Amino acid sequence: MISPKRRLSAFIALVLALGITPALSGCFGNPIENLVEQATGGQVDLGGQEIPEGFPSEVPVVSGDVVFGISAGDGESRGYNVTISAGAESPLDGIETQFADSGFESQVQASGAEGAGTVIFSDDSWNVVVVVAKTDDGYTANYTVTPAGN
Repeated sequence: MISPKRRLSAFIALVLALGITPALSGCFGNPIENLVEQATGGQVDLGGQEIPEGFPSEVPVVSGDVVFGISAGDGESRGYNVTISAGAESPLDGIETQFADSGFESQVQASGAEGAGTVIFSDDSWNVVVVVAKTDDGYTANYTVTPAGN
């Protein structure tokens, strides 16, 4: 079992990686992947413009282009983060409907300006934080998915 301190360290490394990895995706090696691998015990899949392998099929995602996908951890403690370019219109209402139709409960909801907002969903297996943000090109939807027991 992973200790709470190690889980927090892995989460912090994951958040740091999400913030700066796109800037490091040039022609040289990615030092952030090494940092995250150390924090998670070596079980990380960084980067890529696709939904990571093993992403739970019961977690609905908005249609659009995957900007970035990552998974970290191993076995039942594996978590995921995916950012999707969702188009010109806010996908927030549609996302809420998708999760309700899939049997998830909305735990927390915070609306922002211009169709942006954050919603936390859960079911017996998964906790999901969805952050919808307005960008110059439209909207992005970021999904952080963790096992409900962790």
